[in-house]
Amino acid sequence: MYMDSKKTLLAINKLLLTNLLKFANLSQGQCSLTLSHHRNSLVGYIYRYDKKIFPRSFSYFFLLSIYRALAKKHKPKENLTRFDLFYNLILEHGGVIEKLLIPALEHHILSISSLNRGIKIEEGDNVTINKNDIFDQDESVIINKYISIVESEKYENYILSLRGFECIENLTKNDKDELGEKKLKELKNFEIEINAIKNFYVICESLRKKFLPNFFSPSEYKKINFINDQESGFLMKKSAIRKNSKIKNFSNLFFFKANDDYMHPTISSGDDCLIETVVLNSKEDLKNNKEFESGLFLVNELKGLCIRRLQFSEFKDTFQIISLPDNKEYSRQTFPAFDNDGTPRVLGKVIWKSGFTAPKELSNLFVDTSNQEVDFEIPEFLRRNQNTTNEEIDYINQILNKKDLKLFEIDALVNKYRRSTYMKHINNHPKIRKILPDGLFEDEKSSILKKKRA
Repeated sequence: MYMDSKKTLLAINKLLLTNLLKFANLSQGQCSLTLSHHRNSLVGYIYRYDKKIFPRSFSYFFLLSIYRALAKKHKPKENLTRFDLFYNLILEHGGVIEKLLIPALEHHILSISSLNRGIKIEEGDNVTINKNDIFDQDESVIINKYISIVESEKYENYILSLRGFECIENLTKNDKDELGEKKLKELKNFEIEINAIKNFYVICESLRKKFLPNFFSPSEYKKINFINDQESGFLMKKSAIRKNSKIKNFSNLFFFKANDDYMHPTISSGDDCLIETVVLNSKEDLKNNKEFESGLFLVNELKGLCIRRLQFSEFKDTFQIISLPDNKEYSRQTFPAFDNDGTPRVLGKVIWKSGFTAPKELSNLFVDTSNQEVDFEIPEFLRRNQNTTNEEIDYINQILNKKDLKLFEIDALVNKYRRSTYMKHINNHPKIRKILPDGLFEDEKSSILKKKRA
């Protein structure tokens, strides 16, 4: 029985690999040339491999080889992307997902995880924490580092051979002559492989999201800590941050929990505020940097760190900070922009805040970030005077005009715009009035939502 099972697996594996090669119009010899360190193993995997799942590394490079062959067949004029070509291959060949794709994606994930090691081990017993997050850099830097992990030996040799040039073609004649024709051919072939890996990286990321959705890639997400508590924070999606702000360096982001009601109702005590570090080294920064023109800031006030809406003014050759309260129970305050030691009081600018203030009994839910993703949206509350725009109105109408409008969708709109001028438009919308003739609230002046919405 055991031997029969082995023979069955052997036959299935052989059929799968040979069918994929045939589909990609790729010979065994051609495939072997693009299998990296598995170049001498293909025959063994085709004719002698009797395990249920192929090894991760082999699966990755085999599918990479298949992708390279398919990419050559791709015709941009046709309404079919390279991803579609590869995805169709997966769907048309039974067993690919379990036997090859999942192991390949696992290899991809392990390579990503190796890009930014948490510790540096030096001589002896010296261990230091690595604080330089490569995932805070441009995607091109990330992918190049990724290639250096996937093809470590080849990539290192390639970089040394470039001698400071961007590609092999740019080498001087003397450099090319020194390398020799055979070496040049190998390096040019590796440049083709590099381009393929770059494209395959994107494809693997797309497929990973579909087949391994529970892995939060550091290339997509950033753990952002609180300035006063490094053990807590949120896992935030980078693409959402990029979409709604001009942030390039994610290492400049941190959280601060509002500690007073000076800015209520815009920001209440206990609200989690996302802060971007701002550079304020001189008076010239205040004059020339648009970041300081308006908005909410984290400031080291006379009483300590707090969130304030600030204005800056020059008085007798010194810069003053004017703190403007949103809470009418407080009065404005004025103090120097720099303390007695010349240290700037402004530490960062608020770019986002939590949509609600968590009760004390629920606050612990937001400490552990191991499996938590925070939806990111730059809200209108950051602007003091909110003017209704056609874009926002169109978005609201699009939601409310849906045929199958659900109450939770109304809740989402209310949570998003409850402190803005858009709330009046939502409350008076014909669809809202049809569901709730008297509007969303108990009365016109009330902020209490009707229980019917729950």
